[in-house]
Amino acid sequence: MKALRFSRKEGRYAAAMVASRLRPGAGAVVGPLSLVDDDPPELPGDGWHRVWPRLTGICGSDLATIDGHASRYFEDFVSFPFVPGHEIVGELADGRRVVIEPVLGHEARGFAPPFPGAAPADGNDYRHLTCGHLEPGIQTGFCESTGGGWATEFVAHESQLHDVPDWMSDELAVTLEPVAGGVHAALRAGVEPGATVAVIGAGPMGLVTVAALRHFTEAGAIMIGAKYPVQR
Repeated sequence: MKALRFSRKEGRYAAAMVASRLRPGAGAVVGPLSLVDDDPPELPGDGWHRVWPRLTGICGSDLATIDGHASRYFEDFVSFPFVPGHEIVGELADGRRVVIEPVLGHEARGFAPPFPGAAPADGNDYRHLTCGHLEPGIQTGFCESTGGGWATEFVAHESQLHDVPDWMSDELAVTLEPVAGGVHAALRAGVEPGATVAVIGAGPMGLVTVAALRHFTEAGAIMIGAKYPVQR
């Protein structure tokens, strides 16, 4: 398969950080991201499926990683080399279109869910993110064992898969993962009717969060902190 693979090469990571300060995106040229021909990842066990991406997004976290600006705080929850890409609409062997819930939760790692109906990221003990039969990784796109959407194929656990309805285009489906993040934030915020809400950031995630606050809550004024002039 063909894949864009990110390796642990600290010198090239530092070069990406310097280059991207001169020109955003230059980290892709000098950093540890490379186009490779590689064997597809093995299926880790029962309940796993091969997924062939139809479209994959480029998240802000992906851009920060490529340009050398990602925090190393979560380095213990990443395994190298990894294939980026977690905003994915793909196809299974049976022809179903699916989107990926990227978190590699309890079931994906061979553990029982913490409670009935738990989502992959639920629970207050996150040791499972580095345990089980997979290499460490918070989610698809940062785990060596699974691969990611920046490849012609990768593997995902059935607990991560959500069917895409026929009426929904690939272009719309690939946005579901970031949209879900904004909706989740709005629902978890506990906004009282009429309350003023501050949203930090006016990029795609910030705008989705504003839309979710308007749709799912009775928020009053919403203030947005925009970093770049084009966002104001």
